[in-house]
Amino acid sequence: IGPFGISLVSLTLLLLANSAAQQVPRLGARVGSAGAVFEVLLLSVPFTLALTIPMAVLLTVLWVFTRLGAEGVLESARGERHGVRRLVTPVLGAAAVIGALTLVSNSQVVPRANAQLVSALTGAAPGPTDRTMTIGELREAAKSARAGNGAEAAAYQVEIQKKFALAAACVVLALAGAAIPIRFPGGGLVLVFLASGAVFTGYYLTLLAGEALADQQVISPFVAMWMANAFFLAIALFLAWGPRRARHTGDAETLAIGRL
Repeated sequence: IGPFGISLVSLTLLLLANSAAQQVPRLGARVGSAGAVFEVLLLSVPFTLALTIPMAVLLTVLWVFTRLGAEGVLESARGERHGVRRLVTPVLGAAAVIGALTLVSNSQVVPRANAQLVSALTGAAPGPTDRTMTIGELREAAKSARAGNGAEAAAYQVEIQKKFALAAACVVLALAGAAIPIRFPGGGLVLVFLASGAVFTGYYLTLLAGEALADQQVISPFVAMWMANAFFLAIALFLAWGPRRARHTGDAETLAIGRL
């Protein structure tokens, strides 16, 4: 819980600070008072959390399992029957709970906060868009748009699938965060930083590329939003339970010489 809280707060503040550095000068001229700027930044927290919660899950599990690797726990688990499964199962259970809460936030809290954010920025009530609709509203809008505007219907479907995919990413990235130290138990903090950076970058670039392809109706919204999860799930399963190259030591030679 401690590492997750630290990771979530740090990543969220980092993204908000980056957004503030880019937007505050423009926001100050548009919305006026410092209180209004603060309100805009506060309303930005929900959609920022949609991104940082899966990232925090990955960083937390990487952090904790790297420590277990340094203590020799992971090597012991690899040598026991179902040892890795016993270590990973409670982690995936906790990640599933976080993912379920993330889905509730993505489907209910984020659209309403986005609507208030648009209103705070423009000073007028916003019209419905794919970023301000709940899942139920998006489904109705997609159904209405399907007959006349395929691109608009695809945009609504992308947003629906994205909400589910980002929630499921909590479980997928938790498994990846456990699998990497299991495969490389002596990586230390260098492994945490390098692996988290590579996974973050790869996951969100894949997500953005999928969204662009789905908006152009090249691939289906479902494939577009779930291919990142499928890719990293396959990698995590291989790292955790795939065959490993046997390590050659001099033990056998020493034993043979001792017998001679």
